[in-house]
Amino acid sequence: MQKIAKQFIYIFSLLLILTCEDKKAPTLNKMYIAYQGTEKVGVLNGETGEIIREVDVNISPMGDNPHYIVIDEVNNFWYVTLLESGYVLKYDLITDEIISSIKIGNMPALMEIDTENNYLYVSRFMPMMGMETPSTYVHRIHTVTLVKDSINVGASSPHGIALSNDGSTLWVASNQSSHFFKIETSRFNEDGYQPDNYKIDENVQDSYNFNDGTYEPLELVLSSDGQELFISCSDMMINEIRSYSTVSGVLLRNFELNMMGMQPWHIVINPGQNVLYSASRMGNTVSVVDLNSDEITYILDDTMNMPHGIGISPDGSKVFVTSSAMMGGGINYLHI
Repeated sequence: MQKIAKQFIYIFSLLLILTCEDKKAPTLNKMYIAYQGTEKVGVLNGETGEIIREVDVNISPMGDNPHYIVIDEVNNFWYVTLLESGYVLKYDLITDEIISSIKIGNMPALMEIDTENNYLYVSRFMPMMGMETPSTYVHRIHTVTLVKDSINVGASSPHGIALSNDGSTLWVASNQSSHFFKIETSRFNEDGYQPDNYKIDENVQDSYNFNDGTYEPLELVLSSDGQELFISCSDMMINEIRSYSTVSGVLLRNFELNMMGMQPWHIVINPGQNVLYSASRMGNTVSVVDLNSDEITYILDDTMNMPHGIGISPDGSKVFVTSSAMMGGGINYLHI
């Protein structure tokens, strides 16, 4: 496994991969990585891992803490959430110049984008290292007008987020209440609308207003056919990746990771091979789940130090993992 050291405080967000055609250069695979501790976003060559440029996202006197990036290859934009200052920034995908910003407030975290209907969906951060977010709201931003609307799911820290291929359904999971929600996006502005909610496990309390903190669902991804929703359950007493029917919400599969896969964090699916990869934060590994056979294996590397973000190349040939090295310092790595 190729390793590229990055001398930054933290590389602390999901890494996203894209293929874009630069108007002044041949087609180039680029990676965008949020350097949460240094107020920058790194733009890297997806083939070599070399830094193309670093974009300064420090727009306020306080620490902005860039956290998560999504790419709009259709309209040539990229977006980044700033945890501390509460903004979402919009950038030109070709030039990496800032275009606009919108204030979300209260620690915006993960995002999903609907490029056809021009909507950006924004979730909330979860309690971690002293950072709290009591918010129960998920936001939607029109990417052209930057008009924002919101929906209250009623459960704290709606963090994990996944959007159906047609943009009609948004899935979110409360990191604290062990419930997840099915939101009809056409009803975002409907008074009194309460999304359908489902329990992570049948033994979880019925009320999503209670913060049991048992499963701590972190990220959601959908299967390529949209029939299965995968959720990483990051509590270190649980260490599971579960899947649910997107029709009924019932539990379909439960992948129990051993100590090598402790604390599954961000996850990604290679649709061509039907394989799920998870950055296992406290296991210092990448968990590999074959969704055809349900077999679980692990990628080991001595330099992995609290792997956090994970992404996959457009052709599925490479998996990219960032080590955040949050505990006890150390060097941050990009693993390819």
